[in-house]
Amino acid sequence: MNATRTFRVAWLLVLMLACTGPLLVASPAQAASPVCSASQDWITNPNPPSEIPEGSNADFCDFYQFAWQWFFQLVSPSASDPSLRNFQVNTNYPILQATGTNSCDPSQQAEVMFVRRVEPAAANTPFQIPDRTGQAGGGDTIFDQNGNVVFYEIRFSQSLCNVPQIQSALNYPSGTTELKSAWRIITDADKPNYFWIEANVDGVPGNELLGMVGFHMAIATALHPEFIWATFEHRSNVPECSNPATAPTGGWSFTSATCAVDNPPASCNMNQAQPSSSLTGTPSEICRVYHDGTDVSDHEASDNIADIDSLNTQIQGFLSALSSDNPMAVWQNYMNVGAIWQNDVTQPSSNFSNQRGSMRLANTVMETTYQNVDPSQSFISNCFGCHNFNGSGNSNTIPWAKLSHIFDDVMQGQCTTPQDVQAGPIWNNGQAAQTCPQVCSNKGGWNGNWKTTEPGAMSVCGCCGG
Repeated sequence: MNATRTFRVAWLLVLMLACTGPLLVASPAQAASPVCSASQDWITNPNPPSEIPEGSNADFCDFYQFAWQWFFQLVSPSASDPSLRNFQVNTNYPILQATGTNSCDPSQQAEVMFVRRVEPAAANTPFQIPDRTGQAGGGDTIFDQNGNVVFYEIRFSQSLCNVPQIQSALNYPSGTTELKSAWRIITDADKPNYFWIEANVDGVPGNELLGMVGFHMAIATALHPEFIWATFEHRSNVPECSNPATAPTGGWSFTSATCAVDNPPASCNMNQAQPSSSLTGTPSEICRVYHDGTDVSDHEASDNIADIDSLNTQIQGFLSALSSDNPMAVWQNYMNVGAIWQNDVTQPSSNFSNQRGSMRLANTVMETTYQNVDPSQSFISNCFGCHNFNGSGNSNTIPWAKLSHIFDDVMQGQCTTPQDVQAGPIWNNGQAAQTCPQVCSNKGGWNGNWKTTEPGAMSVCGCCGG
């Protein structure tokens, strides 16, 4: 029995004693260890692992420790510029630009998430809504209880810029990282409780304060090329749908007092959203469907919940003990909602029973309408429902593989001068997936297109051209 499992047994014994009454009182020396242990060093001296420590035999706890350590690495002040956090350093984590723009071109790395104009600002130039106010999977838009829209920013590790090299391999390089953050407008009084930035989001002179409300993180490792997907949220975002907790001071950011109850009125229209082109709108009513992204029927559900909750509690304690001027103290207001990965990476991700962790994972402010994860449906709306992993032995990097939508956008942004290159006869998509990445390896990468020019004799691959 490994150490983590020993901790879990001890923790469960304490819970059993609590349920059966005060039969005995443990002294401090007898107190049980946490189900899954955190360390203060993750915060003060982040040094995240490059792999899940126990490999294929890893306990759930190992994955959540991995997620928290990488979270703290990403949100720690940058050594090169302490005014930025590591994830904000564009040279390491470029911002995904508008469609058709080369996100890997340093000259394009302006902070364009919040201000989007067709022309340079001028008195007669109309303001255009920032281009990232829609959620993934359909562009649904949500509004906080003040009626302000939520903004999103997408970043990725610089390694994704080497399109031809990635396409020539079946999987993404170990360490490949994809990030998405969500932000709402806050006030000066809110600043102590949020990681905040300033940005112009209304097109008039002067910046607004934006507080982070969500943070997605996906990291590939050698043993987990399907990516380990983890998500974090601000603690004041929403209550849980069942047995909602007492509202924080100032109320929930995305749920009214009327709707933050068991069995809310039908008029609340809980967890509904649709695309909008406005910066303001009717406040959304949102609640979290699954605690820790887990249903009691899921594989090792109790262990998964215990690990997430244990780490959240310990880490909040570590962070709360920091002085208020410590740049890491603000993260006490955030929590890990869960993470998801695969048990057997030789298999495709479409097999729900092969998934592990928070099998119904969703971020309430990034995937509001995708929370009702139903494994009996053909489309299962967790991370792997949208990000398809084809299993080992199959390409997960070709344009239609659908594991990384960000990489597809990066590739298209680099295809500035597409050209058709002869490749010999190609009979079907499967052969194209084998042939075209090689044909285009020194021509900017393959854009996913191919066609036959002489039946039975010659086909061409669409190369990015530079």
